[in-house]
Amino acid sequence: MPAQNRSSRRAFLKFAATAAAAAAGTLPENLRAALAIPPRMKTGTIMDVEHVVILMQENRSFDHYFGTLRGVRGYDDPCAITLRDGNSVFSQPAKNGRRVLPFRFNTATTNAACLPSLDHSWKGSQSEWNGWDVWTKHKTDMTMGHFTRADIPYYHALADAFTICDAYHASVFGPTNPNRLFLFSGTSGLAVGNHGPQVTTNVDDGNVTADMALDNPDFSALTWTTYADALSKHGINWKIYQERDNFSDNSLAYFAQFRGQSPTSPHYRAARDIVPGSTAQTMKNSEGRFLLDAFENDVANAKLPAVSWIVPPAALSEHPDAPPGYGEFLISRLMDIFVRYPETWAKTVFILNYDENDGFFDHIPSPVPALNATQGALNLPIAGEVLGAVPVGLGPRVPMMLISPWSRGGWVNSQLFDHTSVLRFLEKRFGVAAPNITPWRRAVCGDLTSAFDFAQSDTYFPKSLPDTTSYVADTQASCKLARPAVPSAQSMPRQEPGQRPARALPYRLSVTARSTPSATTLHFSNQSLVGAAFLVFDGTPDSPRHVTLAARTSLPLSCPPGMPVTVHGPNGFLRQFTFGATPDTPHITEHTHDGTLILDIENPSALQVTLQATMTGYPGFSPQGLILAPGASGRVAWPLQQTDHWYDLMLSTDTHPGFHLRLAGHLETGHPSRSDPRIGSHNA
Repeated sequence: MPAQNRSSRRAFLKFAATAAAAAAGTLPENLRAALAIPPRMKTGTIMDVEHVVILMQENRSFDHYFGTLRGVRGYDDPCAITLRDGNSVFSQPAKNGRRVLPFRFNTATTNAACLPSLDHSWKGSQSEWNGWDVWTKHKTDMTMGHFTRADIPYYHALADAFTICDAYHASVFGPTNPNRLFLFSGTSGLAVGNHGPQVTTNVDDGNVTADMALDNPDFSALTWTTYADALSKHGINWKIYQERDNFSDNSLAYFAQFRGQSPTSPHYRAARDIVPGSTAQTMKNSEGRFLLDAFENDVANAKLPAVSWIVPPAALSEHPDAPPGYGEFLISRLMDIFVRYPETWAKTVFILNYDENDGFFDHIPSPVPALNATQGALNLPIAGEVLGAVPVGLGPRVPMMLISPWSRGGWVNSQLFDHTSVLRFLEKRFGVAAPNITPWRRAVCGDLTSAFDFAQSDTYFPKSLPDTTSYVADTQASCKLARPAVPSAQSMPRQEPGQRPARALPYRLSVTARSTPSATTLHFSNQSLVGAAFLVFDGTPDSPRHVTLAARTSLPLSCPPGMPVTVHGPNGFLRQFTFGATPDTPHITEHTHDGTLILDIENPSALQVTLQATMTGYPGFSPQGLILAPGASGRVAWPLQQTDHWYDLMLSTDTHPGFHLRLAGHLETGHPSRSDPRIGSHNA
């Protein structure tokens, strides 16, 4: 961000006393009241949504905020990747041979809530980041710091009340502006042939924030079509809500079509106007009240547009060193407004997401397209996803919550999403195409609809919500404490016990392998209606490699003969193949039927094979054995209803002592499920 736009920690603290008084006693009640408001039902489809409100916050990763949350893919991830040095991804190498585990940013004992920003520049080389093992090298030890429910109670309560997405990624592994350009236009420039600095770095036009009424004539404005332009062309009304201090986060201000216009023109006012009361004198200490007042005024007078983007002032943006508690304060005030106008809330979707991860660690690697056979394989176009010789793809995971009458109930959704998924949701509802989304991104990133129940069969209502009335005052006090540090005695953080209801996902995936002394071939099959991205560790110099399949397609990948191979896919999908030195290992093909995982096994060798199949991590399953004569085939089946259709199978044989196969993941049935029962089970 430009230096003149950064608010000091002192500015954050100045409004804390009044914010604490305003927030006291309201947090549990406003979520409880919102949950009690049923959706306005007309069609039982997405067409019942009349308003979409989008608020993008700054610079936090998913693990950093929600790694210990119940029932999400966080620190208890049983299928997390293993680093190239054999250590868990959660054990990151650091200077002097040390290793750093995730550690708590305890706001009761440190000033972690006010920690300054870490490096969050463009990733640079994909090969440098490909192993996901250089976090402390580039981001310092502070990259591994995380918060818990005790530190950000309102956000955890919000996740428990509505829906959290634990596979939502930033659109690019880089800073704020490129990611926000994806939110507002579907690209940061590459998809439209624009190779300017906005692809990987922050746009810097000091006049955008310092004086909203003026346009710098020396600024090279962007020229491609934004989604706001597309909405206007189709007669769909929209609006930006912002104060004079918008932290340069309103990306529309960088486009030529919103610059150099009369401040009284409708186009300018929708995109660039500042809310009443916000002036140069009130900019630093507005506490968001002018923005909130303007938003509530439109709600109260039935003027809320079909699509709204809310751009918070810097102090409330959560961009380090803006404390998360002040962002919670802003969101709680917005929830107060929604609750006061139930007839509007009953037809509104509120999307809360984050532009990028700052420099904070997340353990899920970013899916990217392979640009050549060395990097992997794909059967989708890569146009618009290449910068020089570097695949762009997605960035690290960031927080994302969907807050609405159709997403209440404390759900988790694990479909792969990014910022363009927000535009895809708007496409689905309003029928207005977002023209700049690349084919690769459109294939692998969903449209958010799997996270909603528009037929509203869910009537969940929580029995209790945490009391978070003192969190703003606690934040004020914690900012005066000592800086956090890596503990001298490290241990892995653990997730809260219990499962979370999980939305049905569209994935139907399988990976099989054939190994001979001269070659190993993986066969990827995607029978889903959406694309799928995989990560393959196969011992090649460029490992891991990346594989992307379009919907309803299959694809082979050649790997070095005899080497162990591990494949990671969506929602904990895992396949591990260890072949040993013996040829003619069993051929195994996966099937599913009526909630049952079925393995058809062929014995291609000249020896009788005794195969042992064991379910690990889930109690109540007996091992299954299968004896196969030379050239014979057989079948083992595992009904998975008792594990909510989660599985983790180990297969081995007596005749091939080096052969092992692990299959783990979730069998999708087309119906809602629950999160993996292994997550948090140690604390149950």
